[in-house]
Amino acid sequence: MTPVVTHAKATHHGGPVCGADDGPATRVSEDPLQITCPDCPDLVWIEELPNDATAGDPRIIEVLREATRGHMRKVDGLIVDGTTAAAILTVYEVMKPPTRAKFLALDLDKMTTVAWRLLRPHL
Repeated sequence: MTPVVTHAKATHHGGPVCGADDGPATRVSEDPLQITCPDCPDLVWIEELPNDATAGDPRIIEVLREATRGHMRKVDGLIVDGTTAAAILTVYEVMKPPTRAKFLALDLDKMTTVAWRLLRPHL
């Protein structure tokens, strides 16, 4: 069986997600460090970053607070920017303790969706 090859940005996806193909400037490899892609030349380092927290981790709130201060953080394999972290923390801080526990049990994608829907309900 032939191993599946992916691009560096595709570690969490089932194939190349950056639009690269078998063009002359693109090299697809099993090793993410050996990929040369004109669409994502400098993004390999993001995949190498360790996760600062995962879903359900009690430390996730502290990691999000650090992200609001301008420090880049990675949660569940996703880079969290300051604006998204601030939206999640705004919603988290107005919740009652039982609801907070349920909110923290969600993965980051769902937390972000809930936060933005509550803060911007008409979009």
